[in-house]
Amino acid sequence: MSKEAESGPTASKFSAEALNSAVQTLAIVLAGVWAVYTFIYEAKIAPGLAPPSVSVTTKLERVGEKDGMLAIRSTVTRTNVGQTEVRVLGLTYNVVGVKVRFGKVPSAGAMAETLPKSNTVVQLRYYNEPEGGEVILRYGVLFEGATALPSEPSGLNPGEAVSRDLIFYADPAKFDSIQFLVELAYAKMSEPPVPLAFEVRPDGRIAAVSDPPCQAKPSRCRALVTTDFGTEFSLWQP
Repeated sequence: MSKEAESGPTASKFSAEALNSAVQTLAIVLAGVWAVYTFIYEAKIAPGLAPPSVSVTTKLERVGEKDGMLAIRSTVTRTNVGQTEVRVLGLTYNVVGVKVRFGKVPSAGAMAETLPKSNTVVQLRYYNEPEGGEVILRYGVLFEGATALPSEPSGLNPGEAVSRDLIFYADPAKFDSIQFLVELAYAKMSEPPVPLAFEVRPDGRIAAVSDPPCQAKPSRCRALVTTDFGTEFSLWQP
């Protein structure tokens, strides 16, 4: 057998081993590139694409009573539950006193056998659902970026929470309960801040809304997001 014939299988084996080694090396390199890309995507790209998301919780508790007035402490906590840093721009509280009418009311009696075609059903046998109510507290704050006036910054990193306490007073002889309503306006920190202004709604409550110059340019106001939260608190003695 000639030398040329003897070298054939060896060369073929060498080529297969080199190809296999090259494939393994390429796989390792691609795996490393993918790991780096995944890290960058999860750490930088994904948070930038995610929408802002802030949750609001409220805790109300009695803290005293004097001259027939009840003192109530509210603790409002805002938490960034999203993946991107947010800029809180406006915060409003509205406290509404509610009086319930008991006894002989139009709704007293048997419950209706058929339900109305509606997205909400409320049936009360011995009292009437209060309508409206009286606003007894309006409180609002515009943070840095929402106003040209001196104001404090209010940014939230993902997972960060901030609480704010406020004591207010209600007359239990006049109201049966209070509705504590919170509205939060915010945007991504990476977006330009949206200027806000306070407005009084027809029901007497206040809100922080985009100001008229911003409303004239809808694209600038598009970054604004709002979160509403409401809870009701009885003024009756436990």
